[in-house]
Amino acid sequence: MRSSIAASGKTAARRTAALRQMTVDQLLGLGAHRFAYLRAGTRKGERLVVLYGADGVPLAAVDDVETAVEIAGERGLEFIAVH
Repeated sequence: MRSSIAASGKTAARRTAALRQMTVDQLLGLGAHRFAYLRAGTRKGERLVVLYGADGVPLAAVDDVETAVEIAGERGLEFIAVH
């Protein structure tokens, strides 16, 4: 039983690593209309959070993560981790 759990964990880790290495074009193939990511930024010296579509197009710039998450939810977007 342990070996199947360990194998499953390794498979999940490989998938996660592969997703983090995807290019914008590859993300588009997954369905850019469904996925989004956040990045911190600044505008006029003020910190903000930018919501991006999977295609890299900025969708919204807001003051906090909660607002960005709310906007993403309203648009039916799911978050992906990119590093």
